[in-house]
Amino acid sequence: MFSRLDRYLIRTFIPSFLVCSFIFLGIYLVVDIFQKLDDLFALGDKALPMALNYYSLFLPTMMVKLFPAIILMATGFVLVKLSKGNELLAMQIAGLSLYRILLPLFVTVAILSLMAMGNQEFLIPSFAYTLERTKTITFDRSELKNLFLEDRTKNIVISVARYDVVEETMKSIFILGRDKNKGELYTINTKEGKWVGNNTWYLTDLVKNNYKEGKWVAPTEERKEYFLETEITPADMREEERDPGLMSLLQMRSQWKKEPEDPRYPVFFYSRLAYPFTSLVLILLGVPFIVGFQRLRKNLFLSISTLMGVVCSYFIISMFCTNLGITGNLHPLLAGWLPVLAFATIGVLLFDWMGA
Repeated sequence: MFSRLDRYLIRTFIPSFLVCSFIFLGIYLVVDIFQKLDDLFALGDKALPMALNYYSLFLPTMMVKLFPAIILMATGFVLVKLSKGNELLAMQIAGLSLYRILLPLFVTVAILSLMAMGNQEFLIPSFAYTLERTKTITFDRSELKNLFLEDRTKNIVISVARYDVVEETMKSIFILGRDKNKGELYTINTKEGKWVGNNTWYLTDLVKNNYKEGKWVAPTEERKEYFLETEITPADMREEERDPGLMSLLQMRSQWKKEPEDPRYPVFFYSRLAYPFTSLVLILLGVPFIVGFQRLRKNLFLSISTLMGVVCSYFIISMFCTNLGITGNLHPLLAGWLPVLAFATIGVLLFDWMGA
């Protein structure tokens, strides 16, 4: 059960967290818009509605990326406020250790971290395809080339020369249907196929050849239209270009099994498992710099600059480990967990040095 002091600290922290969220998201949004100004101007009258649509979908992703920095800055503001009002000193004189004083903040941050993890695991993957498609329509190229996809349920393989993301249309398509033993059952050649929903592609002007025991069976079928039922959807067309940051752990695990030679998925998988601990680690590391040095306690600018330095240092090391993991120079497990473990160790040592 939280004491009155615990509730006071939580009530102090929550407004600080909301203000920092607003500031960080606002800065990120402004910078991102300036980077994309040329693309937005090219859209003409459609720029505003399309930008609003894109950024409304992108907001949860921004929050996930900035969350650890927001948490650390919010904690920093709370501690600077308590320190300047000598409230922190009064708590310590009353016999409370810094660990005990910060306990309600650690609990609150742990709960918020789990909520952020839920956002990344359930909310973001639910509209990931819509977000990527909106980004493609608004800012990126709309055509993918030379795709190769397999539907294991229907036992078919599809080769697509070009795929239009905006129109959800395939061009120059070859389809291979197989029997239970993966022997050739039929082939389909067609110029175009369009997604019509309900696991169905509408193919036009196609040529179909049937086979039995590896031999062609006459005659060749020519059809003006054909409805291909398959579990391959427009989202699967972009699977190879999917941002792992928009995938859930289960989706990353599935891709890892599907493409075991691609080191990205195990690295991002372990990094995602470590993500909920990032904010707690940054607090462990950042707090000693805020309340452990007299000069930083009295200078808000220095405190904020130090906190930003801590955040940047963590993410630089994290990116360095991730790149080592992706290039195969570091085991994926270490690439994901090493930054958290290393900085947590440094943070605990700093706390002990302060006599917390």
